Amino acid sequence: MQVRVPNASPCGLVANFETRCADYFHPSVLAYVLRNRAAHLARHARGAAALTQRVREELWQIGAASVSSSCHLEPQTTATLLLSLAKLGETLPDAVKALTAGFKFERAQPKAVALTLNAFARHPRGLRHVDSEFWPGIAETIEQKEQYFMPQDAAACALAITGILAANRGGNTGAGSTGALIDQSASQRLKACYLRVLRYAENMLRELDAHSFKARDLSCILQAVYASRVEAPGLVIAALQRLRELIPASLNGIDDCIYVLDLLPPPTFAAGTVEERRVKRDVARAEKAFVEWGFEYLRDHLDCLRVRELARVAAVCNRLRSWSSDEFALRFAAAWEAALRDSGEMRPQYLSHGACYFLRRYEASVSRELGARGEAEQQRIARVSDACARIGEMLHDHARSRYSAEDLRRVEEVLHIAEQCRAKRTGKQAPRQF
Repeated sequence: MQVRVPNASPCGLVANFETRCADYFHPSVLAYVLRNRAAHLARHARGAAALTQRVREELWQIGAASVSSSCHLEPQTTATLLLSLAKLGETLPDAVKALTAGFKFERAQPKAVALTLNAFARHPRGLRHVDSEFWPGIAETIEQKEQYFMPQDAAACALAITGILAANRGGNTGAGSTGALIDQSASQRLKACYLRVLRYAENMLRELDAHSFKARDLSCILQAVYASRVEAPGLVIAALQRLRELIPASLNGIDDCIYVLDLLPPPTFAAGTVEERRVKRDVARAEKAFVEWGFEYLRDHLDCLRVRELARVAAVCNRLRSWSSDEFALRFAAAWEAALRDSGEMRPQYLSHGACYFLRRYEASVSRELGARGEAEQQRIARVSDACARIGEMLHDHARSRYSAEDLRRVEEVLHIAEQCRAKRTGKQAPRQF
């Protein structure tokens, strides 16, 4: 393999890496070159429709060099190599086998373990070539290094293990590929590791202050819990409460809030015992409180949202059947009106989410309007009804004037379903027709 060895360290004091030996590189120098070259290829060739022949040949050279030097590689270097291959969608069986067989668990930090698991979650085909002793080593490392785990390590491990187990259950990572990717013993070890990592995360939520967490880490933990359907009520409740503290101070607070709202499932109370039903009610109550808080937080930022984000918020309201305040509904209507005016043609799926929200909100507002006491209260609620009806009409007109017959038919189906649930408006004001 021909590689260009740098003659100086890229940072810090100048250190001469140049050697006069043509046939031998010190392992640390070779590891340095392999790691950085693999990361470079992953950054610049990732996302391409197909890898060029030059990139493939260089990957094969990196894989061959990794096999010969695997026993000298540090865990972080091994993780970087595996993650780079995963990002490029390449499976090098010999390299995966050698890298996992020579993984130095005694020197591995939780970050290296998380990155390695993330590599296999991204590209599950490589799981078929993992050394059989790798999974016991991972389980032992996670068990022994609890004190070194940080919130981001627990989040990354939990999400990666969820992805690996999901891929193993599917047993299909490509055309013609069937069967389990890892054996039953490895699967059981990973499940035990997953529960252990969730316990680490719950302990950290109790013991560490808010400055030790990032909103993205907690949202990844929630994503792992909801995707795996593991019962972790204490962790979910604590994470949602902590997110309400972190999101307002986050630079990406709006994105974090919408991301978490997207994760939340519809409430369910089915359980076998009274205690289990009580726990489910506690979780549902915490989720409902976060949704209500999230809408109030987003209320002052609705004019900053793009069409896609407005549609995501509307989809959350529809999926969770959540209530939104009158002030939120009025500002939401104004944001949709501005989006219709400025965005040109709106995607049918975005428009459908918005139409469903305003039809549902219109029905609820009309019902409240009919039961309102006093003319002032009725007029206040009527403002919301009129705003929802007006935006509904605008969305329908947009669909009729800009969409193809097939797209319009799908939107009409959504509107028809919502129309069947809509209350009929009676009284002094004439009903609106969407």
